[in-house]
Amino acid sequence: MIQRNFRCSLFDAVMPYISLVGNVGAVWATVMVVFFLMPHYREAGVVMFFVLAACGVLTNFVLKPLVARPRPCHTYPDQKLLVNRPTDYSFPSGHTMSSFGAALIIFHANHALGIVAFTFAFLMAFSRLYLFVHYPSDVLTGVVLGLSAASEPLVLVFAALCACVYCGKTRYRRGEEETTAGVGESGNG
Repeated sequence: MIQRNFRCSLFDAVMPYISLVGNVGAVWATVMVVFFLMPHYREAGVVMFFVLAACGVLTNFVLKPLVARPRPCHTYPDQKLLVNRPTDYSFPSGHTMSSFGAALIIFHANHALGIVAFTFAFLMAFSRLYLFVHYPSDVLTGVVLGLSAASEPLVLVFAALCACVYCGKTRYRRGEEETTAGVGESGNG
């Protein structure tokens, strides 16, 4: 729907840059460093460090490999992309997760800055959909997990455990199907 109805030259020019500054949490890491340097915001900077680290680990080392969901640009390779085709998996959106986690911390530290941060986090999430590198459920899960990381870190642990259980069951079922298929084939041969 976004590809059909929202594509325009302005977004084509802006969205790749919005997404780019979210690579490896660059924009939020910059804010974190600035917070470290300001005594009034130092505690928020420390919290942001741990939240961004948790988001990065949970996304890139736990959920994406376990769920192994192909990105929409891999499923529909004929769609023209405005950015380089990512090589990792889709679920959840790490850009969105870190953006909403950082925005909530900034909001707690300073409401006015937080509103700006949430506006940018929303643009970051939309850019991932606009650029056709994530599904809406990737982005919505990123929002929920990012906000959870900033407010209730134990939710992240629960999410990681649920993902492990779900993916373990899925892979177990796939293994049974392959074994069953292999038995049937070998009986015919």
